[in-house]
Amino acid sequence: MKLIKLIGIILLVTMSLQARDVVDLKGTCKINWTMGYITCEGESAEGQNRYGAKLSAKIIAQKNLLEVVKGVQIDSLTTIKDGMFSSEVIQSRVSGIIRGAQLLSNTYNSTYKNSIAVVRLEMGKDLLSALLSDPTQLSWNEKVDKLWSSFSIMTNAEAATYNVKDKETIKRILEDLRKRGDELGSKYLTTVLNDLETTTYSGILIDVSEVVNFKKAMIVKLVDKNGKEIYPADIVSKKTLLKRNTSVGFMYGFDDARNNKRVFHIPMEMKAKSVYKKRYSNIVLSQEQIDKIQTLDRSVLKKAKIILVLGE
Repeated sequence: MKLIKLIGIILLVTMSLQARDVVDLKGTCKINWTMGYITCEGESAEGQNRYGAKLSAKIIAQKNLLEVVKGVQIDSLTTIKDGMFSSEVIQSRVSGIIRGAQLLSNTYNSTYKNSIAVVRLEMGKDLLSALLSDPTQLSWNEKVDKLWSSFSIMTNAEAATYNVKDKETIKRILEDLRKRGDELGSKYLTTVLNDLETTTYSGILIDVSEVVNFKKAMIVKLVDKNGKEIYPADIVSKKTLLKRNTSVGFMYGFDDARNNKRVFHIPMEMKAKSVYKKRYSNIVLSQEQIDKIQTLDRSVLKKAKIILVLGE
């Protein structure tokens, strides 16, 4: 059993390494939407001593990082630059995290007497945290029951009480109850059994490869045909957003996405066809797709277990 688990872990790691990340190149900077971070290089002028060259390279890398960060979409309507302009609190926090960005390397070239520095910023715990620092601009309702208010509480309780491992035992008990003529008990266990035999999805995979004008953002929204927000709405907490970096994952390759830990092991799959009007980060789902999503365990949406596949 331990060997099987070890092989499974190795396979997952291998598939993760082979996956093609969704990366935007911006000059000397890279926005890795799959992993949720931004890296930038800074190169100093030649002919400097080690200390001066390294300091200069770091400052240039931070400057490049700030320029790229300003252009990142928060959602369909707002860039980080807009947020900084609208709030002194956000502007101060963003400037602070730029100065405190992780220094990955700072290599001095003794031949040319210059240095190249590489800095990295996490989109969740660094950048998104700064954007959520002013509640008058971006606030998140921690109440998550709104979307699920129309569901049967009894059905949810049954599904949460038992798991697939219990299925054979439940079948034997059900058979005994039927022999005894216990109709109420038989009805209850039949409902539980039906729930267990229904596929339990572990996440959502949305094919957006044919969605024209789709624009990546830190907070991608799922909406209905009228533009009403279905997700993240009041479902995802601030804590989860900071942990996940973005409201959805971004990947190339369907097989890689299916095996990504964010949605592993049996994701519900669907194909999106459009964005909502000029809100290019708002993905329109059909009513049928929305109905399917609403049958999922609430933890799938609460934990932001959604990946967008941008193509093979």
